[in-house]
Amino acid sequence: MFRDCEACPEMVVVPSGSFMMGSPRTPRGWYTDEGPRHEATIGYPVAVGVFEVTLAEWDACVSSGGCEGYRPDDRGSGRGRRPVVNVSWEDARRYVAWLSERTGETYRLPSETEWEYAARAGTETAWFWGEDPAEQCRHANGFDRELTAKLRVENVRTRVVPASCSDGYEEAAPVGSFEPNGLGLHDVSGNVWEWTDDCWNESHAGAPADGSARTRGYCVPRVVRGGSWNNPPGLLRSAFRDGIPRQDRGFNIGFRVARSMN
Repeated sequence: MFRDCEACPEMVVVPSGSFMMGSPRTPRGWYTDEGPRHEATIGYPVAVGVFEVTLAEWDACVSSGGCEGYRPDDRGSGRGRRPVVNVSWEDARRYVAWLSERTGETYRLPSETEWEYAARAGTETAWFWGEDPAEQCRHANGFDRELTAKLRVENVRTRVVPASCSDGYEEAAPVGSFEPNGLGLHDVSGNVWEWTDDCWNESHAGAPADGSARTRGYCVPRVVRGGSWNNPPGLLRSAFRDGIPRQDRGFNIGFRVARSMN
């Protein structure tokens, strides 16, 4: 693990390798856009943020004159180690451009393939911790019994089936509050959605197999991964994916960074 500057995100080097990207039909959930399942190769080392980018790290960008001075709302949760949210794909790209200029290194958003490779950490199970959604609350901040109770109090109807546990948080948790995956990455499942660099495509058909970002398709939406604190277990699976308009600033969407090691 390393950090290129005091205000920079902490990074871990992910070794090169191959994996099966996407999901077969399983009892744990499956959507057509998660296929076809295919082998992808990351033939190079890449560094990935240990945590989702925090409000403190974003504020450092603003304080130094970067990120166009935009200071996202913290939704009353406090700043510090809370993940930054209310940032668009375009905002996230401005942040990595600032990091690159400050450090002289090549920071960027991870490609969708790099993201899933790092999130899986060598696993082929539905979640990086295995196949049991009841284990979610040790590893991820997602939709659980506690949040279900809150929604009932607020008279909000939901048909979403929560995890059968309580993780202690009703919104985004400080980064690193849950156990990491096998590469030491925290919150790759749950907490906040994470932008990737890829254009949205409705399946993996024709996707690059070399780890690069997919730059063709419907590029107004960009791919987000990982799920968030208000999503049920099925949406926190390693293969689940969605497309969000790149200019949207969602209350549950943040990002983590990647850094080229060439």
